[in-house]
Amino acid sequence: MGMASIIGSLAAGGEVTTVQQVELLVILLSVTLVVSLVSKRLRLPYTLMLVIAGLVIGFAPFIASPKLDPNLVLFLFLPALLFEGAWNAEVEKLAADWLPIFLLAVPGLLIALGLLAVILHLAAGFSWMLAILLGAIVSPTDPIAALALLRQLGLSERLRTVIEGESLFNDGVGVTVFEVTLQLLLPSLGLASLSAAFKGVSLLNLDIEILWLLLGGPLVGTLFGWLVAQLLRLADDHLFEIMVTFSAAYASYLLGTLLHTSGLLSVVCAGLVIGSYGRKRHMSQETEQAASGVWEFIGYLANSLLFLMLGIQIGSVTLLHNLAGIGWAFLGVIAGRALIIYTLLPLHDMLARRLSRRPARPHTGRFRLPRPRPLPPSWRPPLVLVGLRGALSIALVLSLPIKFTQRANLESIVYGVVLITLLGQGLGLRFLLPHWRIAKDEE
Repeated sequence: MGMASIIGSLAAGGEVTTVQQVELLVILLSVTLVVSLVSKRLRLPYTLMLVIAGLVIGFAPFIASPKLDPNLVLFLFLPALLFEGAWNAEVEKLAADWLPIFLLAVPGLLIALGLLAVILHLAAGFSWMLAILLGAIVSPTDPIAALALLRQLGLSERLRTVIEGESLFNDGVGVTVFEVTLQLLLPSLGLASLSAAFKGVSLLNLDIEILWLLLGGPLVGTLFGWLVAQLLRLADDHLFEIMVTFSAAYASYLLGTLLHTSGLLSVVCAGLVIGSYGRKRHMSQETEQAASGVWEFIGYLANSLLFLMLGIQIGSVTLLHNLAGIGWAFLGVIAGRALIIYTLLPLHDMLARRLSRRPARPHTGRFRLPRPRPLPPSWRPPLVLVGLRGALSIALVLSLPIKFTQRANLESIVYGVVLITLLGQGLGLRFLLPHWRIAKDEE
C-alpha cells in the first residue's frame, strides 16, 4: 500500500491497520534520511529542508489532506524535545545569563504578545480577546532550526545558550496565556469587549490560577526531578537508568497536566534537575555517555518526524484566502520581536554595567545568582531573526474546540506565520549570518 492511501485513510478518519502505520513510519523515516543527505550537500539547516520536503508532499495532489493530531505534538514530541534540551543544557551557563533569558522569556513574551494583539485589533479587525488568543499561540519561539545553523557557523556558545534558554521557558508562559484567554473566551464566543469576557469571572480565582500555571510547573518539575535523581542511586545499571530518564520526561509532563499547571515548564525543570544534578551525582561515566547518546538520538528522531509532518500539515491547506491576516500577524510578530530585543537588552546591558562597578560581596557559601554581564550589541540582529515559530503554535491552534467559530481563520493565519518564519527567517539567517560581523563575546 502506498503513502497516498495510508495518509488518505488517516485524514478521512478511517481505521488504519498496524501494517499501514508501520509502512507510513518507514516512508517518513526514508524521506528524512534523503533530506539529511541533501541538506549536508547544500549546507542548509536540516530542519528547514524537512519543512520544504513536507510542503512538497502536502501540495502533492495524490495525498488527501493529512491532519496532524495536536495530542501527538503535545504528548509525544514536545516532552521528549524539551527534556532533551534541558538534559543537555548546562545550568551554570543558563544561570550566568539568567537575566536576559528571564527578560526575553517572561516580560518579553508578554510585551511582544501585547503589541501583536494591538496590531491585529486595529489593523485586522480582531476582537481584543481573539487577538490576545492568537498572540499567545504564535508568541512562543521554536529556534531548533536556528540553533543548528548557529552551531554549523561556529557562533558564540553564549549566544546559543541565551536563545535556547529563552525557548525552554517561554513555551510555558505562552501556553499559560493561551489557556487563561481561552477560558475567558469560550463562555462568550463572538464578544468583542474585554469587560464582557470577564463577566462572571472571579478575578481572585483567575489570579490564583495564573500564578499556579506559571509557578506550579517549575515547582512540580523541580521536586519530581529531585525524586527521580534519588531513584538513580538504587541501581548501577545503564539500561535501568536510561529507562528512568525516558519515563521521567513523559511522567513530569503528565504530572504537571494532572495538577492543572504547565506540563511544559514541569518537563523543563525536571530535565534541568536530572541532567545537571542526577547524572553528575548518581550516574557512572559510562551510563552518562550512554544516556546522552540515547537522548541525542531521540531528539534527532523527534525533530526529523515533527518538522516533516509540520511541512505536510501546512502544505495540505490553502493560505491564499487569508493573506491579509497572515501579513498583519507576521508584521506583529517581527515588530514585537524587534521591540523586546532593542528595548529589554539595552536595559539589561545598562543594569549589568552599573552592577559591575559595585564591589563584589564576599563569598559566604550561599547560592547567589551571578552578576549580569552585558551582551554584545552585534548579537541583536540575529536575535531578532531567530524568533522562529513552529510545532507548539500549530499544536495550540489545532487544540481549539471544534465549535470555536474562528478556528479555521486562526489555523490559516498560524500556518502562514509558521511557514514564513521557518523558511523566510530561517533561510535569511543562513545567507546573512556569514556576512555579519558578530562578536564572539564582549564585556
